[in-house]
Amino acid sequence: MAVVMGVLGAAAAFALISMRHERNLFAEGLEKVGAKAAAVAAPVVSQVAPPAPMRKCVIHGKTVISNAECGDQGKVIEIHDTKGFEAPKAPPKPAPETQPTASERAIQQATR
Repeated sequence: MAVVMGVLGAAAAFALISMRHERNLFAEGLEKVGAKAAAVAAPVVSQVAPPAPMRKCVIHGKTVISNAECGDQGKVIEIHDTKGFEAPKAPPKPAPETQPTASERAIQQATR
């Protein structure tokens, strides 16, 4: 019983330390183990069937969008991936004209 409680206490301390540093070390470790398992199982993965087309149907007076068959009244709709709205770009503002300093005027006169 003491060994089990010691392991549980160590796991809790490890979790608290990882939370303090705003990291989830358990999730990172699980991700690494999952990546290794996926690499081993990659040759075994079979082809996945393409998803069913989305349909727009009216059922009991309500419009429903689903990938299931809904009879003769259902229309197949096309889905297009978008990048969302893009804000219009403002034209660049011209740089304000500044008066040259005394040292800049002296340099300009010396280089003429």
